Amino acid sequence: MSAPENFPIRTALVTGAARGIGLATAIELLRDGRRVVLADLAAPDLDLVPQELRARASAVVLDVCDEAARQRVVADMVQRHGGVDILVNNAGISLKNASGQSNGILEVGLGEVQQILDVNLLSMLRLCQLALPGMKQRGWGRIVNVSSLAGRGKSIVAGPAYMLSKSAVLGLSRSIASEMGQYGITTNCVAPGRILTPMAQQAGDEVNRRYAEQIPVRRLGEAAEVGAAIRYLCSESAGFTNGAVIDVNGGFFMN
Repeated sequence: MSAPENFPIRTALVTGAARGIGLATAIELLRDGRRVVLADLAAPDLDLVPQELRARASAVVLDVCDEAARQRVVADMVQRHGGVDILVNNAGISLKNASGQSNGILEVGLGEVQQILDVNLLSMLRLCQLALPGMKQRGWGRIVNVSSLAGRGKSIVAGPAYMLSKSAVLGLSRSIASEMGQYGITTNCVAPGRILTPMAQQAGDEVNRRYAEQIPVRRLGEAAEVGAAIRYLCSESAGFTNGAVIDVNGGFFMN
């Protein structure tokens, strides 16, 4: 598939793209005719990308908490592709204790909070700061930040540190959307509910079964369903969607 007629090929950077929502998003963007750089702690396996799409895909190693690595990846994209047109900040962590659960408010330590904020929020802020000047210069950009149901309302399984980080993603995104919209740059969020990803599977089958019983559609989500929402937010036709949150949770949270 090629880029839409009369539009240039846009280049996207997707973090946390080795699996789950990040990989599904990268595939959706490739199907939409984008050029996609898949980034993760270990280089994503491009064999997981459909063969007919691989010509426009590349993989890079990126620790999103490493400033030198962040700068290197963005600089390389500027050199090779002219810049970052689309930034999908998907990389995130949710830490569990020895029993496999999230620490509660009385147990969570500041070190854990800082580690989660570093990955889930501060790396996102910094990548936006690195990508935005080029977007502003070109007069076009799409930023999609992956928040969570845990940032929108009550959470059955997430602890306070994770909820804090994902709530802050919403505020950061609104701030960027307000300031940068005038330059043809949109910034939006998706807030996935319980999605069948390796992170969700940490909780175990029984926890996920009980969770699914509380969702109106009576199942967990698929990564591709989140990727499809992100694909829209990154599209040429989404230029008037700015500062929005798309909830992909099967109806568990209704605003």
